[in-house]
Order: sequence, then C-alpha cells, then structure tokens
Amino acid sequence: MPTGFLLYALIGLLAGLASGCFGIGGGALVVPALTLLCGVPYHVAVGTSLALIIPITFAGSLANWKFNTVDWKIAAACALTGMLGAILGALLIQRVPELIARRAFALFLLYAAWRLWTK
Repeated sequence: MPTGFLLYALIGLLAGLASGCFGIGGGALVVPALTLLCGVPYHVAVGTSLALIIPITFAGSLANWKFNTVDWKIAAACALTGMLGAILGALLIQRVPELIARRAFALFLLYAAWRLWTK
C-alpha cells in the first residue's frame, strides 16, 4: 500500500478522474479514502476535500467549457446558493460527533447509489 505523498497523490488523481467522468470526487471519494485509508479524522477529511474541490473543479470546468457542456445560468444559480449552503454546512458539521457524521454520510452515499442504480 502506498504511503504518504504517493497515496495522497493517487487519491487526488482518482478524485480528478471521478470528477471529470461523473461530476463527483470530493466527498464521494476523497472523504472515504482519507478516513479509511489514511486515518484522517472525519472533520479534517471533509475540510480537506472541500479545499481540493477548487483546483479539481476548475480544471474540469475548463475542459467542459471547451466541449460547450456547461450551462452557465444553472451554474451561477447553484453556485450562489451553494456557497451559502457550504458555510452553513461547515458550521453545522462541527457540532456533529464524528461517528454520527460518518454514518450519516455513509447513508447518504448508499441512498444516492441506490437511486442512481434503480432510476
């Protein structure tokens, strides 16, 4: 198993690939990888994942912009309210015990997977 920088770099590469292919990568991939493979505390993994979103999504957005596959009206509306939601979510998650936060996140991922699979 790779350790240290190599493992983090591999997580970043996989997050970038998932982001480019599926529009995910941060929470769905980075948080579980950092907590399960690297032993990073859940709250730190969430904060780190959010910091990674900036460069990863910027690169993916530029690539999709070149393919003319970005609806900028939708992006603007979601971005403005998403920033407010991110601040509120960051404040909220700090008050939730790690075990409960991890389990709630796992349930969310399972539900999302089930909906994608059955729809």
